[in-house]
Parts: sequence; C-alpha cells; structure tokens
Amino acid sequence: MQRTWTDRKRLIFITVSIVITIVLLAVDQITKIYFKNLYYEKGSSTVVIDGFFEFTFLNNKGAAFGFLAGTSWGQILFKILTPVALLIFVFIYFYSLKKCSRLLGISAVLIFSGAVGNYIDRLIFSAVRDFISLTFGSYNFPVFNLADAYLTIGVILFVIYFLFVDKNAVFKKNDKNK
Repeated sequence: MQRTWTDRKRLIFITVSIVITIVLLAVDQITKIYFKNLYYEKGSSTVVIDGFFEFTFLNNKGAAFGFLAGTSWGQILFKILTPVALLIFVFIYFYSLKKCSRLLGISAVLIFSGAVGNYIDRLIFSAVRDFISLTFGSYNFPVFNLADAYLTIGVILFVIYFLFVDKNAVFKKNDKNK
C-alpha cells in the first residue's frame, strides 16, 4: 500500500518545514551571538556540569573537529561545497514529499538548517562560531554549536530512514519473503 498526501497536507508540511527552518536558524544565530558576546572578549568559560558540560566560545576555521583548520584554502572549499550540499538537500526534501516521508523531510530540514547556520558564519566571519564543550572522562569532545547538532541529528535520521524505513531499506523485512 502506497501512502499519499493530499495537496493540503503537502502544503502544511512545506509551511511547517519553512517555519521550523527559520526558527532553527534564528536560535542558532542568536545563541552564537550571545555566547560570543559573553565569552569571546573575556576568554572565560562557564561550567554547567562539572567535568562534563561547559560553555566555551571559539572560532573554528575548519570543518568538523577542526578538519582543514590550518589551511588557507579550507574556507574557500567550504564556501563552494556548502551551496552544492544545500541544493542536494533541497532535492532530498522534495523527494521526501514524493515519498510522503515526514522522517526524511525532517532530516532534510535539520541538515539544511545546520548547513545554512554554519555557512552564514563562514561567509561573515570566515569561521564557524562554536560554544558547547563536552568532556567524557579524559576525552574532550570538540567544541560545537547548535547548527552542528542539527546536522548530526539530521544525518542520523537520514541514515535511519534509508536503513530501516524506506520501502527498499537495507534492514527492512520484506513482505515478499514471508
């Protein structure tokens, strides 16, 4: 049985997706401004949970985990690749409408919001503003921001969709095999 959406449901889904994207982008940018103003000039941190969670502001000139941070061409590469990736996820979003998949649509919205949030930073500051710091025992997880969290959650949902939910999912039981 194939699911279908009415035009009204599809329009509501698109409208809600646009509103969620705007809200996520606003929250991301507001928190980056807030933590930059609070910590960047002072160079201090605030411990929220001792030995686990603190706020520390830094400018990340690389990608995830500071990848390519020491290169002068890294920022140029990210400024070129991000719009390409954004176009791909706009396509995936519209594919989710065709597949009538809320999970895939939400995944695309989160990835799109996170990528745009960090792209704004790269265009304006030539760095991504990070402020969330986690420690697990002796391991200090790289400092990140909300856009990074959106991207991570979006990618996890994306993988879950294609591994378990899609009609042709890798780990989905096929009714034909019964």
